[in-house]
Amino acid sequence: MNGPVEQIQARIGKITYQLTTTDDPQKMRDIAATADAMMNQVAKKSPQLNQVAQAVLALVNAVSLMEEAYEKLQSARADTELANQTAEEIKAELLRQREQFWQMKKELLYYRNLCEIYESKLAERAEEVDVETSRPARRSRRGRKLLLGDLQMTIEDALMESDEKEADDEFDID
Repeated sequence: MNGPVEQIQARIGKITYQLTTTDDPQKMRDIAATADAMMNQVAKKSPQLNQVAQAVLALVNAVSLMEEAYEKLQSARADTELANQTAEEIKAELLRQREQFWQMKKELLYYRNLCEIYESKLAERAEEVDVETSRPARRSRRGRKLLLGDLQMTIEDALMESDEKEADDEFDID
């Protein structure tokens, strides 16, 4: 940024100064205008002070504003650091939750597969039991064995039984 040196004239307080800058001349004019405004503000509040005392008081005010700005900057940096740390913690929690989700999904697929295997085995068992009942019955001391298919009922069967009972109840005469 070491450009050519430019000179500008700026009035600060009651004196015009010859200022030089290697930066943007407009930026230097803005700084000088701010300094002039601060000098005028001090002169209005304390007109009994000479110009040197007013300049010192304006300088003290400027340093005070600079310190406040620095403290705000530090506070903003601390807030930014806290926000970044919180964001990292949230990302870590998100990754943990995703891992837990995928683990649960794997377990769900495992148990779904296990259920299918058990259902197929139960269906095979029911077929075996039905095949055994079609063979000639042996005499046994026990009563008739209930088959797995005997205990199962579909919704249609239940509805038909319900309709039949209602029909029988209509024709029952006490």
